[in-house]
Amino acid sequence: MRYFIMFVIIGFQCAPSLAQRKGYQKNDPYAKTQFYLGFRLGAGLTKAKVVERFSAFSSTTNPEETYPKSYQNFRYINPLAGMEFLFTYQTQFGISFQPNYRRLRFGYSNDYNWQDDTVATNTVSLKYTQQVKLDYLEFPLIFKYDFTKTRLRPYVQVGGFYGLLVSAIKTVEVDGKDQAAGGSSEYLREKITVGANDLFITSSYGWLAGAGCSYKMGNIRMTLDINYRSGMNNITDVKNRYTNNQLSGVGDVMDDIKIKNITLSVGCLFPIKYLTDARYEAVD
Repeated sequence: MRYFIMFVIIGFQCAPSLAQRKGYQKNDPYAKTQFYLGFRLGAGLTKAKVVERFSAFSSTTNPEETYPKSYQNFRYINPLAGMEFLFTYQTQFGISFQPNYRRLRFGYSNDYNWQDDTVATNTVSLKYTQQVKLDYLEFPLIFKYDFTKTRLRPYVQVGGFYGLLVSAIKTVEVDGKDQAAGGSSEYLREKITVGANDLFITSSYGWLAGAGCSYKMGNIRMTLDINYRSGMNNITDVKNRYTNNQLSGVGDVMDDIKIKNITLSVGCLFPIKYLTDARYEAVD
């Protein structure tokens, strides 16, 4: 929340400076431009794309066994909130800067099973269920194009983003059943939650593309868009995969992953050019 408040303060400090110029000639390029300041809220679904798999266990009978994890992608709804600074030229071309605070959440599970070669009924089974929460401060730069100049304007957009990791939390739940000790016993369901900043690098970057529409209500523009975001770098800290990992003792280590995300967001944009002089209308 403190980052969102910081965006608001910076935005309102910048707004007066963008509205200072008064008067212009008809053919002045400045007359064909507009500046907007606004807010955005939304939600997204996250996918972890595995680049390379790793495990804390190794099989004594089958060295090729990798114990792959089963990922639960696009399952958890993740919120975002931020601001938008938009510059438009001739009303249809725009450059948008959208700093935001965003959560990315995904999960995975894996099973470990052992069977006695001499007594088939002697078995041990463990099931691990993990959830990862990552909070990022992101800085997307987006190029937009409106198809029309009407009140309702569909548009497409493409751009890139750079994010800084603020916090990471990982939760592991362990279920187990032991039938190898002359009887049958179940482990109590155990839930472990730890801070996991050391398991991830501090930055994330990638590209995004999407489409949406805006609707003019007076001088205000309401926006609705959907974007696909694709991370281009491995966010796992490979140096701390086994060291500085509080969960390696219970048999969990991170794969190398890249983050994909689908985001739906709404926004409200206010023109800030000419608002200091009532003789001029906002270029729109």
